[in-house]
Amino acid sequence: SLAIMRSYPWHHGKTAMMGDAAHATVPFYGQGMNGGFEDCTVMWQLMQKHEENWEAVFEEYSKVRKPDGDALQDLSLYNYHVMRDFVADPMFLLRKKIEAKFSKLYPEKWLPLYSQVTFSNIRYSEALKNGKKQSKIMDRVMKMSDIEEKWDSDEVMNKILEQL
Repeated sequence: SLAIMRSYPWHHGKTAMMGDAAHATVPFYGQGMNGGFEDCTVMWQLMQKHEENWEAVFEEYSKVRKPDGDALQDLSLYNYHVMRDFVADPMFLLRKKIEAKFSKLYPEKWLPLYSQVTFSNIRYSEALKNGKKQSKIMDRVMKMSDIEEKWDSDEVMNKILEQL
């Protein structure tokens, strides 16, 4: 049985939860351990910032990390649906091809969601927000007439640019 666990706050008294204890998630993005390492990094930064004032450290830690824990869970569930429903869909594959081309042309403007989550230091909550925006843009692009024939055109790339 696979499940997610959302909790808050992530601290009580002199105890704080990290990793799966705070934000257990399904394994469909492969980010569970990375999320735990990020918890440790944030905790360390807050320990320095608050000079080990544990009440302040734990309070800010819960507030700062909760959006990322929730986003990691949402991203993992989303990726499960992608793997289950879309990886063999020709239109989904075309969509990814268009995104890849646009990202190659404009790497400063577009980093695919998977790359944001897996190959960057972008917070999970930011990646989720960016991914939703990109998805809306790509939904409109995929509705263009004859997209299968003109996917590689300047017209399609310009349509994406206009929406950013």
